[in-house]
Amino acid sequence: MRPVVAKRVPTYGLYGEPQTSGPDFWIHTETIESRSRLHHWEIKQHRHETFFQILQIRTGEGDALFGRERLRLAPGTVVTVPPGVVHGFRFSQDLNGQVVTMLATRVSARPACLMRFMARPWLFGVEPGSEGDYLMATLDRMEQELALHFEPRTALLEACLDVFLTLAASRIGSGDDAGEGAGRDRMARLNALVGTHYRQHRPAAFYAEALGISVTHLNRVTRSGAGRSFQQLLTDRLMTEARRNLVFSLLSVQQIAYDLGYADPAYFSRTFLRATGETPGAFRKRERAQPG
Repeated sequence: MRPVVAKRVPTYGLYGEPQTSGPDFWIHTETIESRSRLHHWEIKQHRHETFFQILQIRTGEGDALFGRERLRLAPGTVVTVPPGVVHGFRFSQDLNGQVVTMLATRVSARPACLMRFMARPWLFGVEPGSEGDYLMATLDRMEQELALHFEPRTALLEACLDVFLTLAASRIGSGDDAGEGAGRDRMARLNALVGTHYRQHRPAAFYAEALGISVTHLNRVTRSGAGRSFQQLLTDRLMTEARRNLVFSLLSVQQIAYDLGYADPAYFSRTFLRATGETPGAFRKRERAQPG
């Protein structure tokens, strides 16, 4: 994006109101059409110094303007605009959607893994599917909460915001390269496969075939996406479930081993010791001794 001369760009509170010094809310939502209709369906370029915005396009079309760059809006599009970014919009008169505006200071108190995503504007399409539907439904739920409740539940809105940011950031990933996008997609599919089959201790060849790649490529995917080999990733998944069962169930170590697909409980215990540095029994005793 080309730089825009800051002094020529107005700074607004929302869409046209002067910037205020101390807004008395942290999150606000309104339909895009209710505001843009007042401006003949065009929001001229401006910026917000203290707000982070999310635009959700359900139906209709338009353009998002970032300086001299123009990006097309289509049904199922989501746009994020961090503070200080010059932006504007043109909307079709049949557009239906919402804009969620929140204090940037409230959004910035998020895990470091989300900070890169929130540091620049993004525009991406949300395809139908379980995760895409969940992302859009989360934005819908935020709108409903703010519209229907006299005193919106802050904890629920914060949780919805975390869900949206996490899902949106995972769609964008760490870069714009098509190869990186393919790698992230394979990693997501692999995680789903491991979650379904890890108790069966299937070989790497099974997962490689399911992804349509070689075992060597499978290890490259896991080292790039998870920082470890496929076998380490699979063992980590088994050990995570083992730790959960040791803490939250009354199953014996032998029963946990069988439940996780280990034919030899002694081998399970040795694997657990190598992975965690302590035996299953010692881990259970230590964790249960922790103060509640």
